[in-house]
Amino acid sequence: MARFDFDFHARPSRPGMPAILLAMAGVAAIAWSWTNLQAARATEAGLAMRIAALEQRPAHPAVKPASHAEDAARTTRARVAGQLAYSWQPAFEALAAAHSGKIALVSLDAVQAKSQLKLVAEARQLADAIAYIDALQQQPGVRRVELLQHEVQADDAQKPLRVSILVELRT
Repeated sequence: MARFDFDFHARPSRPGMPAILLAMAGVAAIAWSWTNLQAARATEAGLAMRIAALEQRPAHPAVKPASHAEDAARTTRARVAGQLAYSWQPAFEALAAAHSGKIALVSLDAVQAKSQLKLVAEARQLADAIAYIDALQQQPGVRRVELLQHEVQADDAQKPLRVSILVELRT
């Protein structure tokens, strides 16, 4: 009679070398795609800043006014036109890209003449606020980020940390 050899506890098969190489190639392709995406976003934000700067330039040089009243009127018109034409989109893109679930934005004050944003935000910990500042600093439309003030809100039950941040934009 023939003898049967049954193996009821078969060893699990390990992935072969081609499967491992294919997985490593996939991870490398994903990393390469991610870096290209980040570079494209940075380029887009930089181009948006350059477009905004070009749109602010006057189309023709100003002609010397005949009187002081006309000079004041032109200055006022130019100032108002500059305010209306100013593009805040790169600043909003920088804020959106640095958004964190650990930071609550309380207020935003924009100063167009200085190309600055003054932010007031709340965080549970100082480390979260510092991480938010670092994320803002990495944005392409931002020149410099500075922590102006921080204080613990003792009157609130959760005792959040309120921070004041100054963001200088590239022009």
